[in-house]
Amino acid sequence: MFTPEWIPAAEESLRRLAGPLAEAFDVRALPGADAGDRFEIWAENGRTVLAGTGPIAVTSAFAHYLRHVGRGQVGRWGDNLPASAPPPAQPLAATSPYRYRVAYNLTVAGYTTPFYDWDQWERELDLLAAAGVNAAHLTLGQEAVWLEAFGEFGYTEDELLAWIVPPSHQPWQWLNNIHSFGGGTTRDLVERRSSLALRVLARMRELGIRPILPGFSGTVPGGFADRNPGATVVPQGLWFMDVAGPARPDWLDTSTPHYARVAEAFYRRQRERFGQSGTWAVDLLHEGGRIGDTSLADAASGVERAMRAADPGYLWVVQAWAGNPRKELFDACDRDRMLVLDLTGDTWRGEGGFWGAPWGFGILPNYGGRHGLYGSLPDIAAAPGELAGPLASGELVALTNMAEGVHTNPVVWDLFADLTWTGEPVDLDAWLTDWVHARYGSADPDALAAWRLLRSSAYATWGGTIAVEEEFDDFDEKLSDFKVYAGTDSVFAATPSFTADQASAVGPHRLHYDPAQVEAAWRLLLRAAPRLRDSDTYRHDLVDVTRQVIDDRGRALVPQLASADAQRRFLHLIELQDRLLATRPEHLLGRWLRDARRWGADEEESRLLERAAKRLVTVWGGPDAAILTEYANRNWSGLMGDYYRARWQTFFDQGPIDWNAYGQEWADRLTAYPTEPHGDPIEIASELLQAP
Repeated sequence: MFTPEWIPAAEESLRRLAGPLAEAFDVRALPGADAGDRFEIWAENGRTVLAGTGPIAVTSAFAHYLRHVGRGQVGRWGDNLPASAPPPAQPLAATSPYRYRVAYNLTVAGYTTPFYDWDQWERELDLLAAAGVNAAHLTLGQEAVWLEAFGEFGYTEDELLAWIVPPSHQPWQWLNNIHSFGGGTTRDLVERRSSLALRVLARMRELGIRPILPGFSGTVPGGFADRNPGATVVPQGLWFMDVAGPARPDWLDTSTPHYARVAEAFYRRQRERFGQSGTWAVDLLHEGGRIGDTSLADAASGVERAMRAADPGYLWVVQAWAGNPRKELFDACDRDRMLVLDLTGDTWRGEGGFWGAPWGFGILPNYGGRHGLYGSLPDIAAAPGELAGPLASGELVALTNMAEGVHTNPVVWDLFADLTWTGEPVDLDAWLTDWVHARYGSADPDALAAWRLLRSSAYATWGGTIAVEEEFDDFDEKLSDFKVYAGTDSVFAATPSFTADQASAVGPHRLHYDPAQVEAAWRLLLRAAPRLRDSDTYRHDLVDVTRQVIDDRGRALVPQLASADAQRRFLHLIELQDRLLATRPEHLLGRWLRDARRWGADEEESRLLERAAKRLVTVWGGPDAAILTEYANRNWSGLMGDYYRARWQTFFDQGPIDWNAYGQEWADRLTAYPTEPHGDPIEIASELLQAP
């Protein structure tokens, strides 16, 4: 048995995830990595051998062992590690039929990870490996490339630092949606984020996770043509198809020599800072934009030429979203050098699919990092059967979880991750039974019955499709491509009114399930408390399901809110939810703000980062981003008990006011929120049994 150089990286990841249990495993290498990732698990001399074609395969083997043999689980939502790790009774093995398994919508860098430190990133990368992920978008620290590349084209450092937005909002600047927001950034912050990015990239490469870095899409700061005579710069209008939202940055025509020169500087500076990438994400005309007098084919050809010049072995990653990418792009470029990520897993069914380009099947189970029980377990389980044709033809080469935030709905993450290792439909009944046993370390009948009810209600469908044009007063045909599915968000986070039925303008107006079924599931889950109360994963799930029941009860009260008694009951539910959420670290506004503040080099910078972080989860941005208000609303203690409750109380006392101004003022306010959980979720959940 040969011992390649990656073995220590796999062993270290195993030790970090398994703790003392790691001593029960031996790590081995399997030959044939070029044929695709695979792992094998077997017993040998009273120990368990985890063998794989690389670190990801080995780490996935551990997760597979833990679920199916050890009856345990590791994840973002708590760990359930067994007391011992017995060898498997029978050998286990799996092979992935997918060349790439991609993590992250670009927006995760705003809605989840903008303020992560190394400890958080280290844990996150281990969990990606355990889920079989071998490619991930990373924008962390990449603003340094803009700073240095554009400095070669007539801009001062101060101009660029004001143009670059704070970390919480940078994903949308990379997508050519916004600029010059929130007080900008500082050189020191850019350098510290760049240093962390180097560490993250090094670990990604150790584990075998391919970094997908942002490429140069043509986004330039204002005044580029003035500083570079002869450059063709096209103003981009407003974010959403020029209908609503903030002003977009200018775009340098990518078919021109000026673009080629800036792209050369961009990729050179990126390579000098972060090493060779070769895998770049560029989306032309993302959610709008204009290409002026050039054609999409010529614009795409310019982007491709720049990538090829930077790395002849390049891979161009594009999103299938809102009418893009279009046939003209594929006709103009080398399709074999492209990877199309089908965000919602629907576009490939359309006429032409992706015209022969390699692509990845995706799900989009979360918008804005919003909470809510949501996802279609039956559709995910059945997906391999639907995908058999394109998988066999070689066009389907990837899976991609395109959630905009990754701290919600563990059952959806786990089921989709399991598709990595099979080309066959999943028996959902058997899978759910196995998952519940592993999640709580016990085959508890009430917990299983609860999850079967959740499967047939909250997790039975992707929910209602939202036609975004309904949300814009001056809709025109340019928005016709925006058809999204989403989970219904919390009415507590809605702009107060007596008819409130959604918080985000792209949230459904009604529940996609019968709330009585979710309430019945919650009662069953609570009934399991005497047996499962010591399980951290159980306590997480109990809070999550109880949170949904409280949300649903609040929604049912809205039509009665003209009554003082209904208002009292409504506010009581908000208060009860705030106390419930305060029992879990992942539901604390204080932690989000603490993480933002600690990136500040001084109080001034800490306040700038805190303001941006508070805006993202409330008003989103400045007044020009009003259409995005509550897009990233959260069920967090602090937001619930302070911001949301105070808004509703103000509405009950005064009636409607300028809510955007209210939110902007709240974001500027300096208020300390708890950073440590407190209280017993089981006791608080039990109070709901007696709530009116």
